[in-house]
Formats: sequence, structure tokens, C-alpha cells
Amino acid sequence: MKKQAGSLRSNSGSSNELFFIISPSKSVVDYVAALKNHVKSAIGHTFEDEFSKAHISLFKYRDAHPERVLYQMDTKVSMFNPFHVYIKNLNFFTHGPNKRTIYLEIVYKNPICDVFQGITGQETGFLPHITIAKNLDTSDFLIAWNSLKNLSYSEYFKCDHITVLKKAPKKWMHYIDLPFAA
Repeated sequence: MKKQAGSLRSNSGSSNELFFIISPSKSVVDYVAALKNHVKSAIGHTFEDEFSKAHISLFKYRDAHPERVLYQMDTKVSMFNPFHVYIKNLNFFTHGPNKRTIYLEIVYKNPICDVFQGITGQETGFLPHITIAKNLDTSDFLIAWNSLKNLSYSEYFKCDHITVLKKAPKKWMHYIDLPFAA
């Protein structure tokens, strides 16, 4: 099974958490929000992560003092050159017999996988994507997928930094952007 995003954990206490992501352009964020609204209308109720802003998950880091890792990550991230992320159409993951996740597919995954590997040291199983509807029951998935599967979408955006979010009660808040090489 493909790993969707990595996780780094420290041996010290786990009271704070950072989330490292790639933030897409406003046009992609707006399109994902519209697709999420469409899914809600199609299935007739809310769903997991319905209100999460569009992003490409890289990894989460948990530590009593998570800021310590930012210096290391900033050094690693600054070694990458900016690149374009190309998105084309929808696809889905299967999670066991009863769950499905609908997502926007990344066309050229290698640059994102290279960033993931470069900053986490993990090589296998990472599949970058932008989630639309996460962990839908099979019946909800079939309704949503039938209403979305014929949509055609193609877009790209420039990736020149990694966004770091910090866990706040019940939500993630923007914390800092780590820029790629100039």
C-alpha cells in the first residue's frame, strides 16, 4: 500500500506538532473548495476534512519543542530549486473494502518525491496528491465519484517553498514558509 505522507517522531515528549506541506496556487485552492462543496451536495452530508484547505501533505513532526527541527529543515529545503507542480484530473485511493479517498492527481511526481526524500530520508511509498474527499464510505464514494469522474481538469503552479503549519486546538495554523534556493 502506498504511504500518503510521512511522519517524523522524536523520542522526547509529544506535545507539539508541525505539518510540512506544499501549498498550491489560489486557483487550485478555489477549485478544490468547489469540488468539496460539490461532494457535500452530492452525498447530502458533511465528510472528513471537508473544510481543510487544499495542500500536498509531506510529513508531520511531533516533539516537545518542534521548532528545533526547523533549522535542519530550512537547510535541507534551501538546497532545492523551485519547480512546477502539474495537476491533471481526479483519481481515488481504496482503503480496505469500505473506504475511498478522491483526490487530484499530480502528473510529474518526481520533484515532490525528491523533496520528500531529501527532507525525511524516507525513499519508498510516498504518493503526492491533493485530497478532495477523504475516507468516504463506499456508498458515498459511488455517489460522489459518479458526479465527478467525467470532470476534466488541468492546472499547474510554481512550488518555491514548503509551508509549515503548527497544530492549534482543533485546527492547523500557518507557522512559517521555508524557501527553496533563490
